[in-house]
Amino acid sequence: MIAGVSREKILQRFEQWLDGAFADEEPPRGIEAEILSAIAADGGEETGVLDRRCDFYALWAGMTALTQEVKLQGRAFKELNDTLGSQASRIAEEMRGACRERERELQRETERRCRKEILGTLIDLHDSLRRGLESARVGAAEISRVAPRNWLERLVSGLGISKMGASKARQDAVAGTLDALTKGYELGLERLDQTLGDFNVREIRCEGQPFDPRRMNAIDREESSAVPAGTVLEVYRSGYEWNGEVFRPAQVKVSGARAAGKENE
Repeated sequence: MIAGVSREKILQRFEQWLDGAFADEEPPRGIEAEILSAIAADGGEETGVLDRRCDFYALWAGMTALTQEVKLQGRAFKELNDTLGSQASRIAEEMRGACRERERELQRETERRCRKEILGTLIDLHDSLRRGLESARVGAAEISRVAPRNWLERLVSGLGISKMGASKARQDAVAGTLDALTKGYELGLERLDQTLGDFNVREIRCEGQPFDPRRMNAIDREESSAVPAGTVLEVYRSGYEWNGEVFRPAQVKVSGARAAGKENE
């Protein structure tokens, strides 16, 4: 007996420990069952397993194959990188070209709009000068028709002893002013016509021409047998073309056929 423990008790505990030490253990986790079964079939001889599966030649061949694979993958990656780089450069260049083309289109459209607004202003000014010229000519014609009505008025006007002399002087002054205005209007219209011609703007010929609905707007109609039906009799507002396209349609009066009863009358 040792320290109160009998010999039989010590032998019994030793036998329990031996039984637990030689008991079957669970296979370690993470190792495939096929590898464990192969090791068990070889009798647990580690040297044999290493000789058959991990000899130097197989290890060298595996390393060589792995090195070649790494080289191939590196080469493929480099080619892919070059390809992606060239494609990115090409796409970027195409985008820059599209942006430049879009900018040019916007610039051309902006220039066209600005030019169109300027031409509209010049055409309105042309119409105003033309109306002023017509008014000045009408006024000059009216003054030229004013004259002494009989020999007594002419005599008195020549002697300058009545109000007729002062009236004649005023008429001459007005006539001179109208003549100057007429020349000014004519010069302004001539310069405007030249400017519009430089912009390739042309006035649409309407009076006496057949009515064209693409270039004219009929705002009045008059029955007439002197000209064929559909003929432009009068132009209320001139029309213009710009670069072969209608910039502003003309406003005209168009002739219509007379009714049968009115023709007999």
